[in-house]
Amino acid sequence: MSFEVPKKRIIFCTYSSVYSSIVLKRLLNDLNIEVVAIINSTRVFNPKFGFVRGAIEQIRTTGWRYSTYLFLVTDLARLLKPSESLHGLARQHKIPVLDTVDINSSESLDFVISKRANTLVAAHFNQLVKSPLLDMDCINIHPSLLPALKGVDPAFYAILRNLETGVSLHKMSETFDTGDVLLQKPCKLASSDTVFSANCGLFYEGAGLAIEWLKNPKLDISVDNTDGSYDSWPDKEKIKKFRKADKRLISLSQMWRTFYGN
Repeated sequence: MSFEVPKKRIIFCTYSSVYSSIVLKRLLNDLNIEVVAIINSTRVFNPKFGFVRGAIEQIRTTGWRYSTYLFLVTDLARLLKPSESLHGLARQHKIPVLDTVDINSSESLDFVISKRANTLVAAHFNQLVKSPLLDMDCINIHPSLLPALKGVDPAFYAILRNLETGVSLHKMSETFDTGDVLLQKPCKLASSDTVFSANCGLFYEGAGLAIEWLKNPKLDISVDNTDGSYDSWPDKEKIKKFRKADKRLISLSQMWRTFYGN
């Protein structure tokens, strides 16, 4: 007699982008996982700002080059290939989506409770999850080897500083990137890697770590995650230094292959 193992019911939390689609597709392809809902952040740059002010402050802080890179991997990506976007994939698989500026709002809490999920899985998500959501299993894919390179866009800082990097799966906590590390995988960056291509690879591998942990939640590699500095948004001076070192944020040919290479 054989017994069917119940699927892990997860809610995927993210900010719609190429990277979120990479993670979602890998989760959807695993027969042991059921993505019962998606929470998509509509927050831009700062939780206090609306879309327009957030976009203006983003450009003011990071400059037009980095802001253009963000536009390419988010808004333009959705326009170029809507079927592969977060919402496009959700429609194909009949997954309900909640677009919200605050995952901790009463509306969001009611949404999560109604889906009877086992776990929140976050990747490329720009909101801090708080209690009571933290009372359930909440894990995050972070594209660095924690505790190194906590914060915003660790792939950018790894390339800028010529550091070895990788991806970590960690429990979410009351502060960003500080929860217990569950799994890690080193990933070697090539000299031709851009921030875009590095992130594509890191988030793909991170989705694999999430799947591995969901199948065996007892996994814990006991990495000390109390140290490490936190890097915020790259400012204009860092972008200038990045470009002077002949490093690139994105290659249009890489982006084209990502969208249309299959």
